[in-house]
Amino acid sequence: MSSEASVSRRGFVKGGAAAALLLGLRPDGTLLASEPPGRGHFSAFLEITTSGAIRITLPTTEMGQGVHAALPRIIAEELAADWADVEVLLSYADAAFASPVTGRQRSAYSEAVRIYYQQLRLVGASAREMLRTAAAAQWGVPAAECHCHASRVIHAASARAARYGSLVIAAAALPAPQQPPLRDPADFLLIGKSVERKDLHDKVCGRTVFGIDVALPGMLHAAMRMPLQLDARLVGFDAAAVRDHPGVIAVVAVDGGVAVIADTFWQAMRAAEALPVEFQSAGSEALLSTDTVRNLLRAGLEDDAAAVPYPEVDQEIAPPRTTVLDRSATAAALADAQQSLQLDYEVPYLAHLAMEPMVCTALVTDTQCRIWAPTQQPDLSHETAMALTGLAPEQVRLDITFAGGGFGRKWEVDFVVQAVQAAAAVPGRPVKLTWTREQDVRHDFFRPAYLARTRIGLSDGRIIAMHSRIVGQGILRAKGRPLPPDRADPTAASDLIFSLYDFPNKYIDHVHTPLRIPVGWWRSVSQSQNTFFSESAIDEVAAALQRDPLEFRVHLLDAHPRVIRVLQAAAALAGWERALPAGRGRGIAFSHGYGSICAQVAEVSVQDDRLQIHTLSCALDCGLQIDPDTIRAQMEGGMIFGLSAALRGDVNFRDGAVVESNFHDQQ
Repeated sequence: MSSEASVSRRGFVKGGAAAALLLGLRPDGTLLASEPPGRGHFSAFLEITTSGAIRITLPTTEMGQGVHAALPRIIAEELAADWADVEVLLSYADAAFASPVTGRQRSAYSEAVRIYYQQLRLVGASAREMLRTAAAAQWGVPAAECHCHASRVIHAASARAARYGSLVIAAAALPAPQQPPLRDPADFLLIGKSVERKDLHDKVCGRTVFGIDVALPGMLHAAMRMPLQLDARLVGFDAAAVRDHPGVIAVVAVDGGVAVIADTFWQAMRAAEALPVEFQSAGSEALLSTDTVRNLLRAGLEDDAAAVPYPEVDQEIAPPRTTVLDRSATAAALADAQQSLQLDYEVPYLAHLAMEPMVCTALVTDTQCRIWAPTQQPDLSHETAMALTGLAPEQVRLDITFAGGGFGRKWEVDFVVQAVQAAAAVPGRPVKLTWTREQDVRHDFFRPAYLARTRIGLSDGRIIAMHSRIVGQGILRAKGRPLPPDRADPTAASDLIFSLYDFPNKYIDHVHTPLRIPVGWWRSVSQSQNTFFSESAIDEVAAALQRDPLEFRVHLLDAHPRVIRVLQAAAALAGWERALPAGRGRGIAFSHGYGSICAQVAEVSVQDDRLQIHTLSCALDCGLQIDPDTIRAQMEGGMIFGLSAALRGDVNFRDGAVVESNFHDQQ
């Protein structure tokens, strides 16, 4: 964690030193074989040393989702590398690691494999071809007669073989092929198999450096003093009152409160608790409570004037097809329906509750800024640090650490800002700023609470119209992001009615509530509430029509056999046709997005108002599997995550402040 290696803004480079072959990508996707080393510094996805070590740098943040295992394997597969030779390194904020698809270096939207897959294949394939060409030239044979396997180039006709490490000097002098041949997926040896993760051993042995584990020589610690009320702002504080407390070095105002810097975190936290601070509420949220929020949301259900439409978006095709929905036709069909249903659903505010609270380490001087952070946005964090310090890009380095969970919370950069501001108060000393769990809960960027009303018209045993309205904070609008005035916030409204279901007269709209509650992206974003709303409505229709909920869904999904297969697989796993014991119920639902389709079946019972979950069965189609074990872990973790949010995740408000403080008082 104390590496002093500098970085450039170049995308794809091959080191000029003869000891290693370095490959990467420019942000535009262009492959380059070499650049004159001059006095520049180098960054890359792939390094092969003369000793045979294959070092692959992970461009994104590992936060439990498994990219540390998945992305390096894509390069290793095309490289025909022996997995035992591979070392995985964590990256830093640099344009070299931006995806050519998005132009961003980030970890979000379940996109890592999708946006890096083709590019990383090219990196591995190019290196393989350069090594093969170098070996063929050395042996005086056609390159076509050589093949690569297990980190070696082999010429079967002459029974010769050379390890990659012995070829890198020669390979470094060759141009990188722009269109290297890619391996046939049928020949994959690593992709699609479960192999030991490179981060497993250190995690089991407690050696993995998460953000909270960073330790540097001379490091100080910072603890925060933050207001209880959500809209409160710092008025003043008496730093002199705690300067004599043990270990206290400095007290400084930062965004969101006051940071107390001391020799240890315990000393910093105790001094922060004792610090005389004045926060002042703006008054608008002084009476904020869960009840007032709920009343505001309920009023929005009736507010036609404030409702903004959302189109139907077909994500099954690329680019997605957008269809403007007809409100008048839907209203007319609802009015003519033989049978009508009106369904109201509600979900609460939710905190992220990652096991690792907000933490960031920074060191600031007049000429440099170093940051170590478990951030999902290393590029934005880097740019933010530049703005705070006034330093040039090459003077700011942000190293990405392992993250002890993210779920969207570490997409925000507030904790990085606070760490840099605190470190600037003690130039030349690294400062690790750590939030307490209570601060993590009470100063989250919450998943918004929503109310949804779905009105459904039925005639002749089928759906003839559905209008769904959702009320609550749209995340993009709450953050001031520009949106067309005639289009609802997708973070609130997308998939409120599944576009895959085949019935006429759909209409979606959203009423944004301008509360000053901080909101942000939460695992699965709009799907976290809208799958519940949409699929619950389909269940209600199936019940009203006395149709089996699985059969009814299959009927509505005739044009989507892939979805049907996933639903039927989940049903078969759960024994859908099996008779249930007395007092038990069974439900099925599916979700789609980010290139995947997931269906689950829950078998439950309720006794004395207490829900008991007997079994959960899950089927997933995510397309190409990089590692089946990682996918299984993701789905199992997601099921537990979802259950925790549904049963015990409520965040409530009283007098403008969050009621909950820690894991123990989650309802």
